[in-house]
Amino acid sequence: MPFRIRTALSPSLAFITMAFVLTGAVIGLAMAYVLINERGSAYEAARLTSAVEVRMRGVQTAVAQSLHREWRHLLEVRRKLAVLRPQDLQTQLDTLVGGGSVVSWAGYAQSDGTVVAASGGLLVGESVEQRPWFREGLRGTFAGDAHEALLLAAKLPPQADGAPPQFLDLAAPVVDADGSAIGVLGLHLNVAWAQRLLNELAASMAVDIFVVGADGAVVASSTGEQPPTLDLPSFRMARSGLSGSGVETWPDGRTYFTTTVPELSYADLPRFGWNLVARIDGEYAALPARILSRDLMLRLVGFALILALLTLLFIVAFIRPFAELARNAADIAEGRDVYPLESHRTRELGMIGAALARLQSAAHPHEMPHAGENEERASDARDAREPRPRRRTAGSR
Repeated sequence: MPFRIRTALSPSLAFITMAFVLTGAVIGLAMAYVLINERGSAYEAARLTSAVEVRMRGVQTAVAQSLHREWRHLLEVRRKLAVLRPQDLQTQLDTLVGGGSVVSWAGYAQSDGTVVAASGGLLVGESVEQRPWFREGLRGTFAGDAHEALLLAAKLPPQADGAPPQFLDLAAPVVDADGSAIGVLGLHLNVAWAQRLLNELAASMAVDIFVVGADGAVVASSTGEQPPTLDLPSFRMARSGLSGSGVETWPDGRTYFTTTVPELSYADLPRFGWNLVARIDGEYAALPARILSRDLMLRLVGFALILALLTLLFIVAFIRPFAELARNAADIAEGRDVYPLESHRTRELGMIGAALARLQSAAHPHEMPHAGENEERASDARDAREPRPRRRTAGSR
């Protein structure tokens, strides 16, 4: 009874090959995706850190240059006090203020705090002895943070939004030949001008900018918001005068990429004690990385499809002949008269096909004689070889 080979539950070589290739491809592509995605995200974060820091340095420089320009104007007027009487400064101070969009007020106060010359004649004859810009200006150069107008509130036109005007102070002492302070020359810069400058710089740099005072409060911002002191790492660094970058979740619940830089020292400009905090929306910051990940995934999927197609071609060209030879071997083992497949695509295929052909020849030899016929033929052969007995004759008796 012929032996029957059971193969119904055994996976085929083609299936195993495809499964192995696809499993390896999935593992390899997943590892490549994770690795490249992580490296891409790290590179994007480093690039954004560098870009935001460079932009903030540009903002620092632009703000410092604008303030220093007004500071130079103040120093030029102070030099003219050596040849002009304080009462003759009216024209110089009016020219310095101009239309009032940048400098709202300029004036000179004697050592007792009495204003003797001022733009537009405002506050002339009044005392500014208690004003910080005058007190600090007697000691040396001074830059004061934003504050509301007190003495000038009723004498200057209101802002476009109806809010009271706010000023930034710049002051420098006026000294005599002995080096003793005999007065203070001061400027009130319009905070609205500084705000416009900040908004323009933020729009050109595509960042949100917050100016943080020495006490940690927001002095101005490009977003129009002036929140109280925020308990965020960036604001803590700003209060400490440090610099750094990171990803933070702000009170609005959104994630931002932030950077903090201390105030820039620029030439002889007095320092306001400001620090700058810039932020970029986290979604915007992560957009290039997401685009890179999406493109990378599409390319990896395309590579996987190409690999699957090549695997199918390999199975058709090289694995399927082995399957045919396996079926031939099973048929030969079951006693069927089949002709083995002849394939010369590889040396191994040719060797297996030749071996199956020899096994098939051995399993079906030429017709052999019966056993009785063989015995008779063997007896005849022996008789032919044995000598025959001699005949007796008469002479031999």
